Amino acid sequence: MSLRSLAPLALAVAVAFGSTHLHAEALVKPVPTPDLTKLSPAQADELRKTRETFEKSKIALVGDPLAEAYAILGAAYARNGFADAATIALEDATLLAPKDGRWVYAQGVLARSQKQPAVAQNYFDIALQLNQDYLPIRTTVARGKMDNGDLDGARKLLADYVAKHTDQAMPYAMLGEIALKQKRYAEAAEQTQRALAIDPKATALYATLAEAQAAAGNAQAAADARAKAGNVPPALVDPLGDGLLGRAGASTGAATSAAAPAKGINDIPSLLALHQYDAARKLLDAAVAANPKDAALLALYARAEAAAGNLAAANTRADAAIAADRNSALAQLSKGVALEMGNDDAGAQRSYQEAVRLDPKLGEARALLGALLLRTGRAADAATQYRALVQLDLRDGEHWMQLVGADVVAGQCGSALRDASDLLAADVNNKFVLQLFVRIASTCAQASANERRGALEYGKKLYAENPSAPNGEAYALALAANGKWDDAVKIQQAAMFVLVRNGLKAALTPYREVLQQLQAHKLPDRPWPASAAVYHPARLAPDAKPAKR
Repeated sequence: MSLRSLAPLALAVAVAFGSTHLHAEALVKPVPTPDLTKLSPAQADELRKTRETFEKSKIALVGDPLAEAYAILGAAYARNGFADAATIALEDATLLAPKDGRWVYAQGVLARSQKQPAVAQNYFDIALQLNQDYLPIRTTVARGKMDNGDLDGARKLLADYVAKHTDQAMPYAMLGEIALKQKRYAEAAEQTQRALAIDPKATALYATLAEAQAAAGNAQAAADARAKAGNVPPALVDPLGDGLLGRAGASTGAATSAAAPAKGINDIPSLLALHQYDAARKLLDAAVAANPKDAALLALYARAEAAAGNLAAANTRADAAIAADRNSALAQLSKGVALEMGNDDAGAQRSYQEAVRLDPKLGEARALLGALLLRTGRAADAATQYRALVQLDLRDGEHWMQLVGADVVAGQCGSALRDASDLLAADVNNKFVLQLFVRIASTCAQASANERRGALEYGKKLYAENPSAPNGEAYALALAANGKWDDAVKIQQAAMFVLVRNGLKAALTPYREVLQQLQAHKLPDRPWPASAAVYHPARLAPDAKPAKR
C-alpha cells in the first residue's frame, strides 16, 4: 500500500446501484462468522464491529475497494486466530481483484502461518508474477529458491530488484549470503557492505561479512567484522504480512533508512476503514514529528481528519501540506476533499483542477473532479475528466461506468458507444467493457441496427460464459432491443433469482424496475435505471460516526 491507497476510503464508493459488483459476486463464497466466545470481551466486540462494517459496506462497493474490504475482514479474522474464515475472505478478495498480487501474497502469509509451506510458496510465486515491486514478495520467493538449492534463480530475482531499487538493505544482504554459499567471497563482502551502508544497525550482517573476509584470506578485516557482529537482522518493512498477522510495523529489524516507510503508516488506510481515527492519529503524529515538512504525510493527515469530521483540522493540515510543497498534487487533492465536505464546491473544484494540473495521472483527482462536475450539472465537462481517467487504465470497470454515466446524462450516449467500440476492437476480451457495450448499444437511441444486433450476439456470449446478475440484465436489454420481449423478461427474472440465491435481496430494486419496463414492452433509454447512483454522485461526507479527539 502507498499513501495513495487511501483514495478508495475517501471516495463515495457507491458509484452505481448496489449490484454493480456482482459480475464476480456470483462466485465468491460467504465468509463464515466464527464463534467469538473464546475471545476477550473487548476483542470480540471489535471483531463484531468489523464484521458489521463489512456487511453494511459490501453492497455499495465495487472492484478493488470491495476486494480490499474482504481483505480487511480476512486480516481481522487472521489476527484473532480464525484461519478458516480468514482464508475464505482472502480467497474472495483475490477473486474480486485477480490482478492484485497483495491479496495472493496475504494468502501465502496465512498458509505459511498454518504450517503449509508448499501451499504458501505457490501463492508467493503467483504473487510475484502479479507484483514485481513489493519487496517482501520477492525476498520470500528468493528465500524459497535458496532453501531448495536454486541459488542462481534466487540471485537473479534479487539482482533484478537492485538494478532498479538501491535503497533497501535486505536484497543486498541476501545477495551477499548467496555469493558466500557459491564461494564468491569478494562479491559476498561487497554486497554485505552495501547492505550495512543502507542499514548500519543490522549487526547480524557482520557475521556474514566476517566469514566472507576470512574465506578471502583477509584475517584482520574478518576480525574487525566479527567484533561488531550482533543479532539485529536487516530491516524488511512488510505492512501486508504484519497487518495480517498482527505483528509490529517491521517484520525484521527496525526500519532505519530514510527510504523506508514511517512505522505503521501503511496501517492507516485499514484503521480509517474501521473508523479507528484516534489510532490513525497516533501513527500520523509520530510520522509528522519525524518529518514535519513532508507534504504527503500532511496531506494524508488532512484526509484522515476530513474522514473523521474534523474539517477545520483537515483544512489546517491541507494548508500545511500545500505550504510544504506547492507542487504537491496530493496536497491540493486533500484540500479539495476538505472543501467539498465543507460544502464549498467552487473551492473544491479549484483544488481538484490544480491537482490534475500538477499530476495529470493522479486518477483520484480526476475522479473527484468529474463527480463534482456531474453533481453540479456539468455532465459534458465531467465526461471529459472521466474519459481522461479511463485512458489511465483501460481495464478499470469503475471508471468506464462513470464515463458512460456522464455521457448518458449529457445526452451523448453515442460518444460512450464509440469509446467502448474502439476499445473492444483492440481488446475484445475486456469482459466488463463488453457488458457496457451491450447495455449502451441496447438502450442508446443513437445506436445502429447493426450495433443492436451485435449487442445481442455479445450479450448471449457473456451470459453463456458467466450467468451473473449484471450479465443477465445486459443480455435481457439486448433481447428487448431486438424485439425478443418474452425472452428478455425470462432472462431478467433469472438475473434477479441469482441475487436472491446469493442473499442480496437489497440489490433487487433496480432490477425490478427494469423488469417492469420489459414486461410493458418498453425499452429502457439508459444502461441502468435513472435512479442509479452512477448518474447522481454523492457529495463527499465525513464518517457518520462522531469524531473523537
